[in-house]
Amino acid sequence: MEISYLETKRKMIPLNRPFVTSVRTVTSIENVEVSVMLEDGTAGRGAAAPALAVTGESPSSIEAVIKGPAAEALAGAPSGALQENVRKLKESCYGNFSAKAAVEMALINAFTKQRRCSLLEWLGGEPSVLENDMTISMEEPERMKNTAEQYINEGFRYLKMKVGDDVRKDYQRILAIAEVLPPGVMLRIDANQGWTSKEAIAFIQQLEKERIPVQFIEQPVAAGDWEGLKKVTESTGTPIMADESCKTYTDARRLVEQRACDMINIKLMKCGGLLEAWKIADVAEAAGIPCMMGSMMESTISASPAAELALAHPNIKMIDLDAPNWIQENNATTISFEGHQIKPLKHAQSSSVTFKEEESR
Repeated sequence: MEISYLETKRKMIPLNRPFVTSVRTVTSIENVEVSVMLEDGTAGRGAAAPALAVTGESPSSIEAVIKGPAAEALAGAPSGALQENVRKLKESCYGNFSAKAAVEMALINAFTKQRRCSLLEWLGGEPSVLENDMTISMEEPERMKNTAEQYINEGFRYLKMKVGDDVRKDYQRILAIAEVLPPGVMLRIDANQGWTSKEAIAFIQQLEKERIPVQFIEQPVAAGDWEGLKKVTESTGTPIMADESCKTYTDARRLVEQRACDMINIKLMKCGGLLEAWKIADVAEAAGIPCMMGSMMESTISASPAAELALAHPNIKMIDLDAPNWIQENNATTISFEGHQIKPLKHAQSSSVTFKEEESR
């Protein structure tokens, strides 16, 4: 069965509330949806989430890659030759990881449809329930504190804080939220590359003195500051997670070799797709470094495959896939995003399923 053509569609999706980080403020997202059409009428779908600040891609550049080099590389290719098709896709152009992730997602979706199995089954995973976190946008301390209380009352045990614009204010924000944290609720602090290594070390050591319940600090320094990241990791007791510093398997291998971090955040839009994400989780697992499955601000079309991969890979210990909870429209997929729980749909009503255990170093 041959691949006939690829088609794209832009979709603007409003958010329920503004999403604020040290890098940008977002009130709506524009995803690029892609369909891989086979000659028998089977359609596989995927989606890309443009993020100029992270991947350097815009909706226009994503469409140009999908309609241009990606379509040319895959036209007439046998749909069953998945690994070869992914290789062609990767080699069709340099970079453009979100565009490639969307096309690869669609290729695999068509591949599994033809075999009448879910992505989770194809990956060898078992249905269970993942425990999601919720992100607190970067705002004034009191407002962030009130937001934290709301999420705690909704059942979230992991709150991901966005900080990184001002060290002093960041400290005030964390102290404010810490006031309302009940036992068993932990903070995930994402600095979004906002600190120097010197600032990060002093900041984290102060949090440790205060005994703030922090599960990890994510990307405290600039993505390219590998030496600084390693220094922060070596100088603090709190686990340090690499995000923007780890885009591909090559990055993950370098981080592992240098012992520059304690954890890795995997995102399909950063690495270029599910198969590359699996390789990152593998190399991290070999080094004893647990991974988190994260996402950009994106819809369920791309967040759902990420969740299924997280269910299947034993080294993905943490989940940060709250983007579907921020948007006003969700597409029907095989995964249900319900507050702090992520479930395969056919198990959504099961009360006997337990959370996938989260581990940290």
